[in-house]
Amino acid sequence: MVVVAVVGAGMMGIRIAGELAYHGHRVKIYDKNSASLNKVRDILNSDTKELREDGLITQAQFLGQVFCMSILEEAVRDAEFIIEAVVENLEIKQELFHEISQSCKTDSVIASNTMCLDVNDINSKTSHKERTLGLRFLFPVYYVPEVEICPAKVTSSKVIEKVRKTLEKMGKTMFFRSGLQPLVLSEEEREDRKKARQEEMLQSCGNGAFLNRRVPTLKVKYNDDMEKMEKEEAGIPNDFDHECAICMERVRDCLLQPCHHMVTCFPCGKMLQDRRDACPICRKDIDHTIKVFHT
Repeated sequence: MVVVAVVGAGMMGIRIAGELAYHGHRVKIYDKNSASLNKVRDILNSDTKELREDGLITQAQFLGQVFCMSILEEAVRDAEFIIEAVVENLEIKQELFHEISQSCKTDSVIASNTMCLDVNDINSKTSHKERTLGLRFLFPVYYVPEVEICPAKVTSSKVIEKVRKTLEKMGKTMFFRSGLQPLVLSEEEREDRKKARQEEMLQSCGNGAFLNRRVPTLKVKYNDDMEKMEKEEAGIPNDFDHECAICMERVRDCLLQPCHHMVTCFPCGKMLQDRRDACPICRKDIDHTIKVFHT
């Protein structure tokens, strides 16, 4: 499991977050617009239903979790990978990269999902530029395996290799952009990739073989995955996600009311309530919090 922050809850940002969560990663999606965050859960639920109907996934929900964050620093603080997916505006991306680089770990990979802008311009205000690059997921994200990479002039080879290995574990194929124009798939090419994914799912016979092959880092069996999902539905921390989704340090011991989600420690839960923030899972308002004592 990898902790990933996705900055921007637009059409692509939500789908990137969903694809990462499908493969078992822990995703924090940030947007300054609360209305955008409030749509995340419904869109992901709709995507899951459609993917199941099309025979593109077998499980009832994604293995990983997606947390909605209204504070940028909380989203990127402990993320190993940070993917920016906001509008194609150079100044906005430059400022975001600067803010992200000041709040995240010094070895966090910072990537932009930009389609046309030069990452060497985007990272102009960023500290530790060697960990920045362009990383564009192709639409539809869930079943198109190609991911386009555009390293900056100073991007380190270690960062590129780290990205490549992570993408390969997700069944993705990293390729370098050829020339100045981004790759845009035709409708026919998208359909071909969808059919290929459906055939791959059929070959797995729905027994979890496909799932385990695509998520080798989880180190759990299919039945364990089902148990994990049941625990998450009940708000019970599991072996992978027992720490607070906000501070990533203390154990989850705060029951948010009235939604009953337990995803934060008590201090962070109270902080969300005091600043009138919403539940990171369902985006419902927090009326009060309950301290939980684990035995």
